[in-house]
Amino acid sequence: MSKTSETQIDELGFGPFDIGPDGTETELEEAVWMNLDEIPDPHLPLSLVEMAMIYDVSVDRDGVARVDLSFPCMGCPAYEFIHDDIRGCLRTMDGVTDVEIDVVWDPVWSKDMLDEHAREELRESGIAL
Repeated sequence: MSKTSETQIDELGFGPFDIGPDGTETELEEAVWMNLDEIPDPHLPLSLVEMAMIYDVSVDRDGVARVDLSFPCMGCPAYEFIHDDIRGCLRTMDGVTDVEIDVVWDPVWSKDMLDEHAREELRESGIAL
């Protein structure tokens, strides 16, 4: 799984794409990012965060965590599994009262969103980019 630590949260890089943490996160939002980084992609040896599928996270005053999520393709067979994994992971967190997931397609997911660590992990697993 990911080797992301709290001190690396600001270093998650997704190239020129306006996705991922931007350094303005609250402590709870950082914790949400960290927990999401532990959810494995069901098809590849990376987390959902490493796959750049999580575009944004926010937690409102009432503790509702909102996750903007995209998929590498429409009609993903793991769509519901991923939603369930996100809900299950975040609902156990102190300070999170509910989870809302918004599937977004802008920007459209691209392998260009993968950072060098993710690319290396895929290459080591025999997956060509």
